[in-house]
Amino acid sequence: MAYYSDDKQYFDEFGEHGDKPKLLFEGDSWFSIPDNASIPVQLDSLLDLSILCLADPGDTLEDLTAGRQYKRLESLIRSERYGQTWDAIVLSAGGNDIIGPEIARYLVRPRRASRDPEDYIDNEELNPALDGMRERFETLKQLRDTSTANPDTPILVHTYSYLSPRDAAHRLLVWKTSGPWIYPHMIAAGITDAAVQRAIVRYLLDRFHGVLRDIARARGSNFHVVDTRRALPPAGTSRRKADRSLWGDEIHPTSRGFHRIARNYFVPALKKLGIG
Repeated sequence: MAYYSDDKQYFDEFGEHGDKPKLLFEGDSWFSIPDNASIPVQLDSLLDLSILCLADPGDTLEDLTAGRQYKRLESLIRSERYGQTWDAIVLSAGGNDIIGPEIARYLVRPRRASRDPEDYIDNEELNPALDGMRERFETLKQLRDTSTANPDTPILVHTYSYLSPRDAAHRLLVWKTSGPWIYPHMIAAGITDAAVQRAIVRYLLDRFHGVLRDIARARGSNFHVVDTRRALPPAGTSRRKADRSLWGDEIHPTSRGFHRIARNYFVPALKKLGIG
Protein backbone atom coordinates (compact mmCIF):
# COMPACT_ATOMS: atom_id res chain seq x y z
CA MET A 1 0.00 0.00 0.00
CA ALA A 2 1.19 3.52 -0.79
CA TYR A 3 -0.97 6.57 -0.02
CA TYR A 4 0.27 10.15 -0.40
CA SER A 5 -1.31 13.59 -0.26
CA ASP A 6 1.86 15.46 -1.21
CA ASP A 7 3.14 15.17 -4.77
CA LYS A 8 6.76 15.97 -3.83
CA GLN A 9 6.87 13.18 -1.28
CA TYR A 10 5.10 10.86 -3.72
CA PHE A 11 7.78 11.29 -6.37
CA ASP A 12 10.63 11.40 -3.87
CA GLU A 13 9.60 7.87 -2.88
CA PHE A 14 8.55 6.84 -6.37
CA GLY A 15 11.03 3.97 -6.52
CA GLU A 16 9.28 2.27 -3.60
CA HIS A 17 5.95 1.94 -5.43
CA GLY A 18 7.08 -0.91 -7.64
CA ASP A 19 4.51 -2.21 -10.11
CA LYS A 20 1.47 -1.08 -8.12
CA PRO A 21 -1.28 0.55 -10.22
CA LYS A 22 -0.81 4.32 -9.93
CA LEU A 23 -3.94 6.40 -9.30
CA LEU A 24 -4.31 10.18 -9.17
CA PHE A 25 -7.24 11.40 -7.04
CA GLU A 26 -8.54 14.97 -7.07
CA GLY A 27 -11.69 16.60 -5.77
CA ASP A 28 -13.60 17.46 -2.65
CA SER A 29 -14.35 16.19 0.85
CA TRP A 30 -15.65 12.79 -0.26
CA PHE A 31 -11.99 12.10 -1.05
CA SER A 32 -10.45 14.10 1.78
CA ILE A 33 -12.64 14.61 4.85
CA PRO A 34 -9.94 14.86 7.54
CA ASP A 35 -11.32 12.71 10.35
CA ASN A 36 -12.94 9.89 8.34
CA ALA A 37 -11.35 7.20 6.22
CA SER A 38 -12.62 8.51 2.88
CA ILE A 39 -12.79 6.65 -0.43
CA PRO A 40 -9.07 6.83 -1.46
CA VAL A 41 -8.03 5.72 2.03
CA GLN A 42 -10.48 2.82 1.85
CA LEU A 43 -9.16 1.81 -1.57
CA ASP A 44 -5.63 1.92 -0.19
CA SER A 45 -6.65 -0.78 2.29
CA LEU A 46 -8.72 -2.83 -0.19
CA LEU A 47 -6.31 -2.89 -3.14
CA ASP A 48 -2.55 -2.80 -3.51
CA LEU A 49 -2.29 0.66 -5.11
CA SER A 50 0.01 3.65 -5.38
CA ILE A 51 -2.21 6.66 -4.60
CA LEU A 52 -1.60 10.38 -4.87
CA CYS A 53 -4.62 12.25 -3.51
CA LEU A 54 -4.79 16.04 -4.01
CA ALA A 55 -8.40 16.49 -2.87
CA ASP A 56 -9.45 19.18 -0.39
CA PRO A 57 -12.79 19.71 1.41
CA GLY A 58 -14.95 22.38 -0.19
CA ASP A 59 -13.32 22.30 -3.61
CA THR A 60 -15.62 22.98 -6.54
CA LEU A 61 -15.27 22.11 -10.20
CA GLU A 62 -14.26 25.71 -10.84
CA ASP A 63 -11.41 25.29 -8.34
CA LEU A 64 -10.18 22.20 -10.20
CA THR A 65 -10.25 23.81 -13.62
CA ALA A 66 -8.70 27.21 -12.92
CA GLY A 67 -5.69 28.77 -11.26
CA ARG A 68 -3.17 27.00 -9.09
CA GLN A 69 -5.04 23.71 -8.77
CA TYR A 70 -5.45 23.31 -12.50
CA LYS A 71 -1.76 24.08 -13.03
CA ARG A 72 -0.89 21.41 -10.49
CA LEU A 73 -3.11 18.86 -12.24
CA GLU A 74 -1.69 19.88 -15.59
CA SER A 75 1.86 19.30 -14.38
CA LEU A 76 0.94 15.81 -13.18
CA ILE A 77 -1.05 14.74 -16.25
CA ARG A 78 0.49 16.53 -19.24
CA SER A 79 3.95 14.95 -19.29
CA GLU A 80 5.73 11.97 -17.79
CA ARG A 81 7.58 12.36 -14.53
CA TYR A 82 10.21 9.67 -13.94
CA GLY A 83 8.61 7.81 -16.82
CA GLN A 84 5.31 7.42 -14.99
CA THR A 85 1.87 7.45 -16.50
CA TRP A 86 -1.27 7.13 -14.39
CA ASP A 87 -3.40 3.99 -14.51
CA ALA A 88 -6.49 6.06 -13.64
CA ILE A 89 -7.52 9.61 -12.80
CA VAL A 90 -10.32 9.56 -10.22
CA LEU A 91 -12.45 12.64 -9.53
CA SER A 92 -14.85 13.56 -6.75
CA ALA A 93 -16.19 16.78 -8.19
CA GLY A 94 -19.54 18.49 -8.56
CA GLY A 95 -20.98 17.84 -5.11
CA ASN A 96 -20.33 21.35 -3.84
CA ASP A 97 -21.71 22.71 -7.12
CA ILE A 98 -25.00 20.81 -7.01
CA ILE A 99 -25.84 19.71 -3.43
CA GLY A 100 -23.65 22.04 -1.41
CA PRO A 101 -24.34 25.67 -0.50
CA GLU A 102 -24.87 26.44 -4.20
CA ILE A 103 -28.24 24.74 -3.84
CA ALA A 104 -29.62 28.07 -2.60
CA ARG A 105 -29.42 29.37 -6.19
CA TYR A 106 -31.64 26.60 -7.53
CA LEU A 107 -34.48 26.64 -4.99
CA VAL A 108 -37.72 28.57 -5.36
CA ARG A 109 -40.80 28.81 -3.17
CA PRO A 110 -43.71 27.31 -5.14
CA ARG A 111 -47.01 29.14 -5.49
CA ARG A 112 -48.84 26.18 -3.99
CA ALA A 113 -47.91 23.04 -2.06
CA SER A 114 -46.53 20.36 -4.32
CA ARG A 115 -44.94 16.90 -4.13
CA ASP A 116 -43.17 17.40 -7.45
CA PRO A 117 -39.51 18.34 -6.86
CA GLU A 118 -39.36 20.25 -10.16
CA ASP A 119 -41.84 22.76 -8.75
CA TYR A 120 -39.15 23.83 -6.29
CA ILE A 121 -36.38 24.24 -8.86
CA ASP A 122 -35.42 27.40 -10.76
CA ASN A 123 -34.30 25.87 -14.04
CA GLU A 124 -33.15 29.27 -15.30
CA GLU A 125 -30.43 28.93 -12.65
CA LEU A 126 -29.93 25.17 -12.69
CA ASN A 127 -29.62 24.56 -16.44
CA PRO A 128 -26.76 27.03 -17.01
CA ALA A 129 -25.04 25.70 -13.89
CA LEU A 130 -25.19 22.15 -15.25
CA ASP A 131 -23.91 23.37 -18.61
CA GLY A 132 -20.99 25.01 -16.81
CA MET A 133 -20.26 21.80 -14.94
CA ARG A 134 -20.27 19.89 -18.22
CA GLU A 135 -17.77 22.36 -19.70
CA ARG A 136 -15.47 22.00 -16.70
CA PHE A 137 -15.51 18.22 -16.89
CA GLU A 138 -14.75 18.54 -20.59
CA THR A 139 -11.82 20.81 -19.68
CA LEU A 140 -10.38 18.09 -17.47
CA LYS A 141 -11.06 15.47 -20.11
CA GLN A 142 -9.33 17.61 -22.75
CA LEU A 143 -6.31 18.00 -20.48
CA ARG A 144 -6.08 14.21 -20.40
CA ASP A 145 -6.81 13.78 -24.12
CA THR A 146 -4.14 16.26 -25.24
CA SER A 147 -1.44 15.12 -22.83
CA THR A 148 1.64 13.32 -24.07
CA ALA A 149 1.78 10.98 -21.07
CA ASN A 150 -1.85 10.07 -20.32
CA PRO A 151 -4.07 10.29 -23.43
CA ASP A 152 -5.30 6.72 -22.82
CA THR A 153 -5.73 6.99 -19.05
CA PRO A 154 -9.31 6.39 -17.89
CA ILE A 155 -11.11 9.08 -15.90
CA LEU A 156 -13.59 7.92 -13.25
CA VAL A 157 -16.15 10.23 -11.63
CA HIS A 158 -18.71 9.28 -8.99
CA THR A 159 -22.24 10.61 -8.46
CA TYR A 160 -22.46 11.02 -4.66
CA SER A 161 -25.39 9.33 -2.92
CA TYR A 162 -29.04 10.16 -2.34
CA LEU A 163 -29.15 11.84 1.06
CA SER A 164 -31.47 13.56 3.48
CA PRO A 165 -31.22 17.30 4.13
CA ARG A 166 -31.07 17.58 7.92
CA ASP A 167 -29.69 19.74 10.67
CA ALA A 168 -26.58 17.60 11.09
CA ALA A 169 -23.28 19.49 10.96
CA HIS A 170 -19.86 17.90 10.77
CA ARG A 171 -18.11 18.17 14.12
CA LEU A 172 -14.32 18.19 14.00
CA LEU A 173 -12.95 17.63 17.47
CA VAL A 174 -15.12 19.31 20.13
CA TRP A 175 -15.33 22.97 19.18
CA LYS A 176 -15.20 23.16 15.39
CA THR A 177 -18.20 22.43 13.18
CA SER A 178 -19.01 22.75 9.49
CA GLY A 179 -22.42 22.62 7.85
CA PRO A 180 -25.18 21.71 7.48
CA TRP A 181 -24.95 22.66 3.82
CA ILE A 182 -28.42 21.99 2.39
CA TYR A 183 -31.03 21.99 5.17
CA PRO A 184 -30.85 25.73 6.08
CA HIS A 185 -31.41 26.71 2.44
CA MET A 186 -34.40 24.36 2.19
CA ILE A 187 -35.95 25.91 5.31
CA ALA A 188 -35.24 29.44 4.04
CA ALA A 189 -37.14 28.58 0.85
CA GLY A 190 -40.09 27.31 2.88
CA ILE A 191 -39.43 23.66 2.03
CA THR A 192 -40.04 21.86 5.33
CA ASP A 193 -41.43 18.47 4.28
CA ALA A 194 -38.63 15.88 4.67
CA ALA A 195 -39.91 13.69 1.84
CA VAL A 196 -40.02 16.67 -0.53
CA GLN A 197 -36.52 17.71 0.59
CA ARG A 198 -35.19 14.23 -0.24
CA ALA A 199 -37.01 14.27 -3.59
CA ILE A 200 -35.33 17.57 -4.51
CA VAL A 201 -31.88 16.19 -3.70
CA ARG A 202 -32.70 13.07 -5.72
CA TYR A 203 -33.79 15.24 -8.67
CA LEU A 204 -30.60 17.32 -8.55
CA LEU A 205 -28.33 14.28 -8.31
CA ASP A 206 -30.18 12.63 -11.19
CA ARG A 207 -29.63 15.74 -13.31
CA PHE A 208 -25.94 15.70 -12.32
CA HIS A 209 -25.74 12.02 -13.27
CA GLY A 210 -27.23 12.92 -16.65
CA VAL A 211 -24.35 15.33 -17.31
CA LEU A 212 -21.77 12.67 -16.48
CA ARG A 213 -23.63 9.98 -18.45
CA ASP A 214 -23.70 12.11 -21.59
CA ILE A 215 -19.94 12.71 -21.42
CA ALA A 216 -19.33 9.00 -20.84
CA ARG A 217 -21.49 7.99 -23.81
CA ALA A 218 -19.46 9.99 -26.33
CA ARG A 219 -17.43 7.74 -28.58
CA GLY A 220 -13.92 7.20 -27.28
CA SER A 221 -14.54 9.23 -24.14
CA ASN A 222 -12.74 6.83 -21.77
CA PHE A 223 -14.76 8.64 -19.11
CA HIS A 224 -16.44 6.32 -16.61
CA VAL A 225 -19.29 7.06 -14.20
CA VAL A 226 -19.21 5.26 -10.86
CA ASP A 227 -22.92 5.47 -10.11
CA THR A 228 -23.06 5.68 -6.32
CA ARG A 229 -26.48 7.32 -6.10
CA ARG A 230 -28.02 4.29 -4.37
CA ALA A 231 -24.90 3.29 -2.46
CA LEU A 232 -26.32 4.22 0.96
CA PRO A 233 -29.88 4.56 2.28
CA PRO A 234 -30.64 8.22 2.98
CA ALA A 235 -30.69 9.04 6.67
CA GLY A 236 -34.21 8.88 8.05
CA THR A 237 -35.37 6.24 5.59
CA SER A 238 -33.62 3.37 7.37
CA ARG A 239 -33.18 2.30 10.97
CA ARG A 240 -31.65 4.99 13.15
CA LYS A 241 -28.73 2.71 14.00
CA ALA A 242 -27.98 2.37 10.28
CA ASP A 243 -28.16 6.16 9.88
CA ARG A 244 -25.53 6.68 12.55
CA SER A 245 -23.24 3.95 11.24
CA LEU A 246 -23.31 5.06 7.59
CA TRP A 247 -23.82 8.86 7.68
CA GLY A 248 -21.55 11.05 9.78
CA ASP A 249 -23.36 14.31 9.00
CA GLU A 250 -25.76 15.74 6.43
CA ILE A 251 -23.67 15.02 3.32
CA HIS A 252 -20.68 12.89 4.40
CA PRO A 253 -20.69 9.16 5.09
CA THR A 254 -18.86 7.73 8.06
CA SER A 255 -15.74 5.65 7.56
CA ARG A 256 -18.05 2.61 7.45
CA GLY A 257 -20.19 4.26 4.78
CA PHE A 258 -17.14 5.16 2.71
CA HIS A 259 -15.90 1.59 3.06
CA ARG A 260 -19.18 0.25 1.67
CA ILE A 261 -19.02 2.66 -1.28
CA ALA A 262 -15.36 1.87 -2.01
CA ARG A 263 -15.85 -1.89 -1.75
CA ASN A 264 -19.14 -2.18 -3.63
CA TYR A 265 -18.70 0.50 -6.31
CA PHE A 266 -15.13 1.68 -6.80
CA VAL A 267 -13.37 -1.68 -6.54
CA PRO A 268 -15.61 -3.26 -9.23
CA ALA A 269 -15.24 -0.19 -11.47
CA LEU A 270 -11.44 -0.30 -11.20
CA LYS A 271 -11.27 -4.06 -11.70
CA LYS A 272 -13.44 -3.73 -14.80
CA LEU A 273 -10.67 -1.51 -16.17
CA GLY A 274 -8.04 -4.08 -15.20
CA ILE A 275 -6.84 -2.13 -12.15
CA GLY A 276 -6.34 -3.79 -8.79
